[in-house]
Amino acid sequence: MTVFDIILMVIVAALLIIVVVMKTRSKRLVMRAVHRMDAKYTELLEKSESEKRRINTLYDELKSRVNDNNNTSTFTSNVAQVIDIERLASEQKKLEAQQSELSDRNKQLWDMSVSIEKERQHIQTLKNEIEAKHHEVTSSIQYAKLIQDAVLPSEAILKESFQDVFLFWRPRNIVSGDFYWMKRIGDTVIFTVADCTGHGVPGAFMSMLGVAFLNEICVDFNSDTHPAQILEELRRKVIETLKQKDDGIVHKDGMDMGLCILNLATMKMQFAGANNGMYHVRGTTLTEYKAVRNPIGLYPKIRPFENYDVDIQHGDYVYMFSDGFADQFSVINQKFTLKRLRQLLIDINAETKVAAEQSKILSETFDQWRSDYKQMDDVLIGGYCIK
Repeated sequence: MTVFDIILMVIVAALLIIVVVMKTRSKRLVMRAVHRMDAKYTELLEKSESEKRRINTLYDELKSRVNDNNNTSTFTSNVAQVIDIERLASEQKKLEAQQSELSDRNKQLWDMSVSIEKERQHIQTLKNEIEAKHHEVTSSIQYAKLIQDAVLPSEAILKESFQDVFLFWRPRNIVSGDFYWMKRIGDTVIFTVADCTGHGVPGAFMSMLGVAFLNEICVDFNSDTHPAQILEELRRKVIETLKQKDDGIVHKDGMDMGLCILNLATMKMQFAGANNGMYHVRGTTLTEYKAVRNPIGLYPKIRPFENYDVDIQHGDYVYMFSDGFADQFSVINQKFTLKRLRQLLIDINAETKVAAEQSKILSETFDQWRSDYKQMDDVLIGGYCIK
């Protein structure tokens, strides 16, 4: 089963679930109307039966009185009684006609009820099939998440190279298009945070490509290798692998990335970014290192990536992130924005230097901002405290 089959299955499942919910609600309303009409017609039928019995009783009684009374003096009264009998007989015929009509309608309602029940059973069968397929797809994606988690470095491994570290990682779906990566070669640590095009399964596939390419590129790493060189080689591999051509079409497949190379022995660090910048915080002073406005992938105006030397000290914090946090909308239909994120990081550093506590504040802030609004994109913020 290909990725596109899985995506198609998810879309079909979502559409079918919507159809099922709409049909189920519609059928439920019809069934309620049927029950109300059935109760009404049953009540009318019972009343007509009661009235029919009453008229028959009166008819028999009047007829008996006319036959038993041969006195001429009561002739006029008997004639009036006969007229009443005829009127009652006419009303009886009308009631019988109404009774017949009610019976016909009752039969129609019964037929409609049977039809609705058959339709309900058919919808239930479809629902069971959709749930089975959804479970199958979800199980596959859950397994994909295990694979994604396995290829990414754990926080324990990251903490071997940093004084403290946190990764506030909140995928929009089960798997994520945002990823982090680190490789240590002697006293040199190469670490990055990246945001791949898309989210969910397509984004996760791109993230796996990114991890594989970074591992391959850094096999030939040496002391003269700079972050911009790694980004340039990564861009070349992405364009070549995805068969992107400069044919006038805007290619959106690729990734944004911030990448740092830190020498723990000399305490020198360099940074290069593809659309994603980096924040360096010392105390409560935040310095922003901007990225080149180019992705890792084909772009109409390709610009070379640039290296920045970063003045680093023990206890400084380095933050790299995807755009998911800043671009998240709130219930008041506003984005969080990078400006708010910068101020939040300054406030966090004034409050605590413990990475786990910083991550907790970010999580609480994100949840309060988002509230009941849906999560727009994958979210990833990496905070690295320098030893």
